[in-house]
Amino acid sequence: MAFLVVTKEARCGAQKPLAQYSKTICGLNASILPAVVLSTVTWYLLRYIVQPLFGPGEYYIDEEFHVPQAQHYCRAAFHKWDPKITTLPGLYLLSSTVLVPFMKIYATILSLFGVLDNDVTLHVNDPCSLVALRAVNAVGAPACLYYAFYHCQLLIFRNENKKTEITKWSCVFLALSVATFPVIYVPYSMLYYTDAWATASVFLWYSSHLSYETNFFVKIIFGGFSVLCRQTNIAWLVFASIIDVCHCAEQCFPTIKNNVSIFSYIQTTIIELYHCCSIKKKNKFKKLIEFFQKCLRVTCPNVIVILSFFSFVVLLNNGDIVVGDRRAHIPRFHPMQLCYFVVFVLVFSLPWLLSQAYFKIQTSNSVSKHFNLAKAFHEIHNNTSKVLVVTLLIIISGLVYFNTIAHPYLLADNRHYTFYVWRLLFSPGKPVFLRYLPVPLYAYGLWLVNITLMQSPIAYRLAYWIVTPLILCTQFLLEPRYFVVPYLMYRLHINKQFINSHTFKAAFIEFVAYQVFNFIIMRVFLYSPFVSTMDNTGRLDRFTW
Repeated sequence: MAFLVVTKEARCGAQKPLAQYSKTICGLNASILPAVVLSTVTWYLLRYIVQPLFGPGEYYIDEEFHVPQAQHYCRAAFHKWDPKITTLPGLYLLSSTVLVPFMKIYATILSLFGVLDNDVTLHVNDPCSLVALRAVNAVGAPACLYYAFYHCQLLIFRNENKKTEITKWSCVFLALSVATFPVIYVPYSMLYYTDAWATASVFLWYSSHLSYETNFFVKIIFGGFSVLCRQTNIAWLVFASIIDVCHCAEQCFPTIKNNVSIFSYIQTTIIELYHCCSIKKKNKFKKLIEFFQKCLRVTCPNVIVILSFFSFVVLLNNGDIVVGDRRAHIPRFHPMQLCYFVVFVLVFSLPWLLSQAYFKIQTSNSVSKHFNLAKAFHEIHNNTSKVLVVTLLIIISGLVYFNTIAHPYLLADNRHYTFYVWRLLFSPGKPVFLRYLPVPLYAYGLWLVNITLMQSPIAYRLAYWIVTPLILCTQFLLEPRYFVVPYLMYRLHINKQFINSHTFKAAFIEFVAYQVFNFIIMRVFLYSPFVSTMDNTGRLDRFTW
């Protein structure tokens, strides 16, 4: 998570070299060393803990589609495609590009030393074995996610004066928390799933987008790779483009940045553009040309990827976003996903928020504590419109009534935790009032997310509230993994109030809390198998997200 958002001046003005801020901390390379340690630890978990519990060639759920498809690509059989696969082949291209040359180089080195054996020869002939493919995730994805998120923080925080050792260590632990985020790290970073690289690729692209030092074509490559890993990542390229266009508008029409609300911001922008088009004044027309030139210059790499993707969807994929299993992945208007998302935000922000609150209370005397608490409740009571609260609760209750819908996969697959949460609260046999119990929590979550974003520039808030509902509210299936990138992007751009002397302690506590969470999830996954009810083979299944 970063502490400040990128301002217009930071994006358009002179920037200091990133290397100035990514130097060593206490003699350690803060961007490389933790990534190497993370790769090593994850590989160890895969090789010596996860893999021995699976039989030879034993797949876990969707691996039965992903692994054979990747093996086709390793054999250069690019024309073969499993129609059950819904995502583009980014992960398969990465796996074949890395594993095939690596095994050949590895075998060549061993042969030079005369230690080439039959086992290595077998791996050269079949470089994309199940464990090798899982290693692409285990070794690469968490490390790349750490590296990219850490650099995103530096790029966002680069123009501030508070770059102390503690702040840099805070960035390290926040990036480690993201790289080991429970929903994607355990167990998916140790299986051959697309989620780990789909998340890492977004932040690899975003770090290149934030840096003016990155080559134009590198930005296009990273953006394209991100979309190849997961189609919905295209929305984050739109997100960045919206922010850049807003910054360009603020430069060309200074009155726009004086607005304090999103509505007035949009209204002023439309008025300014309308005046440029309707009033025949030379200076106005020049401003309009300047605006479009700036927009094209800053958004060009993203626009190329966006147009290429939509050309593929319209011309080659019959207008569908998914590339396979279309009947099970038909988009459906599902605004309740936004309510589920804010609960997700509350749960995974809890260690950070509670730590910040605790350390803030510890530094206050008892009189000040009670006074501040009373004052805070008094301000909330006075500043929050009762009508607005009641309206929000009524709208959410209406959504619960009309839009509590369940995908057939959610109701049928008892390997996922969401199956049990849904059965506990929302199944037809349960009392109807149970589904309304979380309504105040949904409302509080929406309020909290909006309040924490209020300190961010309007351009960011506008882009976030356009893109996040666009991604989530079109998904029929309730799946926690869909919430990961919106949540991490929210955490990256959290508001300024978290810059204080307790940031490092809170970041460290959050990291520890996530590891405890990972340990519990991993233990259940590995050591609490159950006989599958999906078929009559008697095979063992495992619980996961």
